[in-house]
Amino acid sequence: MGMYDRIRAMTIRQLGVDRGGKGSPVILYKQEEGVFNPATGRIDGGGTVKYTGSGLRVNYTNFEYKSEVIEHGDFQIYLSPVLLDGTDCPPPAIADTFLFLGDVYKVINLEPWNAAGIECGWKVQSRKG
Repeated sequence: MGMYDRIRAMTIRQLGVDRGGKGSPVILYKQEEGVFNPATGRIDGGGTVKYTGSGLRVNYTNFEYKSEVIEHGDFQIYLSPVLLDGTDCPPPAIADTFLFLGDVYKVINLEPWNAAGIECGWKVQSRKG
C-alpha cells in the first residue's frame, strides 16, 4: 500500500460515522437519466437514486464569505469517497441534493479532493433549499 493509498484510507476513516470517525450520515440524491426506447418512443428508467454515505461539515471563514459565489449560510461538506456499505460513492454533481442532519441542501459547487490522482472525496459547497 503506497503513501497515497494510506491517505485515502485515513480520509475514509476520519469522514466515517464509525468509531473514531468525525463524519455524519449524508444521503445523496442523484438524478439519473433515462434511456430512449425507440420501440415505444419514450424514455425508460431514470429518476432519483439515493446513496447513503458520510461527510463532515466545515464552515467558511468570514474572508471566504466576501466571495460573490458564497452566500451567508453556505458551508462545505467534505464528502467521503465511499458509501456506508463500503462501495465507491458516485461523484456528486452540481444541482444534486442531499440530506444532512435533518435538512435538505443543494450542491452549488464542488471540487474533487485528490492526492496524486487517488480520489479521496469531494469538497462540496452546500446551500439550504
